[in-house]
Amino acid sequence: MFQAPGKTYVCWRCAFRRGALDITTSRSGARSLPRTSQHLWKRTLATVQHPTSTSGVDSETQSRALAGEHGKKLSIRERLRIWDEEHQDEAKTILADYADTGELSNSFTRPQNVTMANLEIASPLFDGDELGDLRSEDTNLKPGDMVELSSEGSRRPLLAICLGRFNGYEHYYTSSGKWFTGMGVKALFVIHRFVQPAELVPVIDELPSGATPLEALNALQDLGHSPSRSTGASLLRKMLQFAQKSEAVYQANAGTLDASSAFIGDPVKHRYLTLHEIAELLLPQSYQNDGKFEPHALYAVHRALMQDEVFFRPLRQAGHKRSYFFEVSPLSEVRVVQRAENLVREYLEKDTRLSNSQKSGSSPINSFVKTARMLIDRSRRTRQWTRSGVIGPSTTKPSASARVAHEWSPTDLELLQFMELWASYQKFPSYSRLQCLGSAILRALDRYQDAETLSSSTGWSFLQEVGWIPPWEIPARYNIRFPGVDIKRGGGYVRPYFGNLDRYLKRDILGPLRKTWEDLTAYCIDSEATTDIDDAVSVEQTSDPNQYWIHIHVADPASGIQAETPVAKYAELIPETIYLPGHFERMLPNSLSQDRFSLAPNRPCLTFSALVDKDGGVLDYKIVPGILKHVVYMTGEDVSSAIEDTRKDPAVAEEEMSVGPIPKPKPANRTMTRPGDLSGDQKNELVLLSKLGKANQAQRLSKGATPYFQPRPEAQAHFDHLSQHETSDFLSMFGDPSIRVAYSQRSGTDLVEHAMRLAGEIAARWCHERGIPIPFRSQPHAIQNAALVQQYTRDVFYPLLEAGIRPDDNQWRQLRALIGSDEITTTAGPHFTLGVSMYTKATSPLRRFSDLIVHWQIEAALMEERRRGTSLVGNKDDAFLPFSRKQLDRMLPMIRVREKQARALTSGDGGDQWILQALVRAWRFGEAPISDTFRFQVVHVHGRRSVLGRLDWFERPATMRSEALNDVVNMAEVRVGDVYEVKLKNVNVHANQILVEAIGVLEKTGDQISIAPKGDEAEVL
Repeated sequence: MFQAPGKTYVCWRCAFRRGALDITTSRSGARSLPRTSQHLWKRTLATVQHPTSTSGVDSETQSRALAGEHGKKLSIRERLRIWDEEHQDEAKTILADYADTGELSNSFTRPQNVTMANLEIASPLFDGDELGDLRSEDTNLKPGDMVELSSEGSRRPLLAICLGRFNGYEHYYTSSGKWFTGMGVKALFVIHRFVQPAELVPVIDELPSGATPLEALNALQDLGHSPSRSTGASLLRKMLQFAQKSEAVYQANAGTLDASSAFIGDPVKHRYLTLHEIAELLLPQSYQNDGKFEPHALYAVHRALMQDEVFFRPLRQAGHKRSYFFEVSPLSEVRVVQRAENLVREYLEKDTRLSNSQKSGSSPINSFVKTARMLIDRSRRTRQWTRSGVIGPSTTKPSASARVAHEWSPTDLELLQFMELWASYQKFPSYSRLQCLGSAILRALDRYQDAETLSSSTGWSFLQEVGWIPPWEIPARYNIRFPGVDIKRGGGYVRPYFGNLDRYLKRDILGPLRKTWEDLTAYCIDSEATTDIDDAVSVEQTSDPNQYWIHIHVADPASGIQAETPVAKYAELIPETIYLPGHFERMLPNSLSQDRFSLAPNRPCLTFSALVDKDGGVLDYKIVPGILKHVVYMTGEDVSSAIEDTRKDPAVAEEEMSVGPIPKPKPANRTMTRPGDLSGDQKNELVLLSKLGKANQAQRLSKGATPYFQPRPEAQAHFDHLSQHETSDFLSMFGDPSIRVAYSQRSGTDLVEHAMRLAGEIAARWCHERGIPIPFRSQPHAIQNAALVQQYTRDVFYPLLEAGIRPDDNQWRQLRALIGSDEITTTAGPHFTLGVSMYTKATSPLRRFSDLIVHWQIEAALMEERRRGTSLVGNKDDAFLPFSRKQLDRMLPMIRVREKQARALTSGDGGDQWILQALVRAWRFGEAPISDTFRFQVVHVHGRRSVLGRLDWFERPATMRSEALNDVVNMAEVRVGDVYEVKLKNVNVHANQILVEAIGVLEKTGDQISIAPKGDEAEVL
């Protein structure tokens, strides 16, 4: 209810009514608004549609009806009965009690409980050692670990103890005494070894058998089957005691914790701090034990930060095993939110009191609305609004006359900035009260009556329509934000200005150590589109006909860039080159990476060399600075053709789709060598390199390496034909990018792949022997499961790959659970899936900052060895290095965060959103042929809420909600593995979501399942 001063309460429905006539007052004094003929509109938080009356009854008549004949005052019950009869069709849909990712839930009128947790389904992102870094950290959970479970739509977190992983699913026992299962649950706060595994046995004994299918697990939970509270009493007691101790810490420090922003916030810049760092700023040292905070004290700080809806936001996309980062908003950004909240509240209060004739100019929002409506109407003349989280393609040809200047007042700009925080950065949790502010602004615009909800997806479309962002902008660029980097609207990123970076280049300090590779031909094998050439390979015969030197020549920017200069800081902010279509961003400045250090004749290189025998065994290794002389540039496909080599990859459909004209490939920026141009000796060298690489890979396979590759759909976007006009703050865009979607293809030969892994192994072993701290890559979880991983890959994966069959989701998930996630640390450790005792990445210093660190450390060690005149093997001193072990230990967590963000943006949500844009343009606007129906294979069932599956269109994940089953099947009958015929219901680019509805049943996996906890009689469903 909203209260009008001096009057009775007015219901929200009347307060928000956009009537054309003045407000009238009934005899009771209640203010009401007439209902006139207009489009549907919807209140976001209640999600109730309100079709206006077409009966022609005016407000005065309605007032008299509600007041009764002859002015007789009716009871409230009678008034409600009359209103209900007149508006029977208004309440059509309400928000779901259980929100899917990116949606709003009914958290204001429903109690929160563990069943509301939206569990993240972790898709198999395996592609060599690249996408492996995107695996979530939940695979490191072990029985006895305690986590805080939460979901985007839940205000109430729960503590839960991990019971273990059975039959492919994690099992948890919560502080509310409930048991549930999940795949890849979202968890930030973790306490390892909270209880001993032996304490879990009584609870585990009451769980269903390990062979119970997911549908049975869901049914058991729906039926209330759960270990008894008496059985789990000891676990419940420990979780309760932990929560009470944490609450005591909070109460004792409430004044500081509740005002934490005053101690931490910066006036204009974002800050990025771990939970431990924040605790050091807010809590006294008395809560520390041996220099570390007690877990319950950390949890008190964690809960205080999570309750703040503006200042603190955890970086969920990129955590770290030992801690996680919070983004701390600057005070200037918080003021924007507070200003917007005050303006909206002022507007709504006035809106309930003033007539339409009095509203014009009564609030700054009225001026904002007037300008925004004009721009929205102009946009819709050429671009259709859709419910797909993106506006439609342009219907007219580019015209310079269409360019308009946007004039916004300072207050308008603040409101736009708030809308950007809400819709683009998705700054506020879905349960936040601040969600309604953006909805209220959209409602005031009176242009989104056809939107299902006035959510942030609609707000994203609004920003596109007013020209704040381009029509094809990628939402992931905003919600996967690089710390310390601003987003450039329209494309690219803005790093802090460091001046002319070329002036920080130094002379080549390794000049006296460089070896000129006069007699060798270095083969740079990469695609023609590649502009930054990082690596090359060559082979050298020895006096022993069974032994050869394999040389991996790597670009050497570290020899000309000092580690402590602004150039290094510039690269660290975006520690990997971003290959997101339309937003390509180099790690290093263009003038340095391509023009100075990209491999070419007479340019410096750092060479990693291994002496191998014909069986691929490594006999010796060394690292030598050098200068290339003879360089041959080829594509992998041309090398494969020249040496008649083919790869055995899983079969993949020859599927492809394009919207818009696809331009011809641009010519390479270097002279390419074709198979016919090679001499006989050069062909023989490539053949030898291929054989030695395969032999070396066989050595790794014998040690447990996992040879996996999963082709995945990728999108390419082309902007060559587009024009744009940029004013001081806004962009006017003309035309639309062309998008091509197809499956990724590996290089035609594995020669380069094997050589690069060999270089990483050489670098790691060389540094480890000399005590040099570098970013080592390891897999501690896989080592613990070494025997199981070897058995699973040998019995399951190898046969499938050799037969050209792609492993299914369950097989990938099982392998993922056994392998765990990769760690980046200064301590060397085995990397199981690569089959090496230690490993680092060192072959891409032009596009990966961690590789550049490795080069800086190695080159400093080479110079120190030259100064001492002896090898550093056995060294324990790091004073001569650019980065000490202590420095790197501080740097690596944030580098890890940035790396994961870069890969999530390119190979995760960012790439997926380009694919969804192409789907929207094909489905809604007919820009490409697409099937009316699809095969939908079930991969997970969310209880009674929804079904997750994959379409037979580029294996896109899709959701089918319970109401979309259309009586084709009951939710209780849906099984993992079922295949249904479906059609698209909606595609939302902003939410990264495809919704489908069932048409028919194509395949069923079974008719009934038996479920029974141990010791109980079976129930047949």
